[in-house]
Amino acid sequence: MKAAVVRDLAERHGLSALEQAAEAIAEREVDELGVEGEDLGEKLTHLMLAARIRRRIDAGEDAKTAFRAEMGGVRDLLKNG
Repeated sequence: MKAAVVRDLAERHGLSALEQAAEAIAEREVDELGVEGEDLGEKLTHLMLAARIRRRIDAGEDAKTAFRAEMGGVRDLLKNG
């Protein structure tokens, strides 16, 4: 996972576009947004995390705080996994 890619996606695309792009990869293996990533799995991870950040932004949280909170959750998951 590349944090810069996730941040860019969350800032450039709306929630609907992110969710549709994730669905296209998951169901049809088609990358509609041209997401950076080594394979479809990494691209899907980028999109799903960007959607989580976008939801927080849309709920009124500033982008930097939303990004840090979600990335902190990822770090905690990896540390405890």
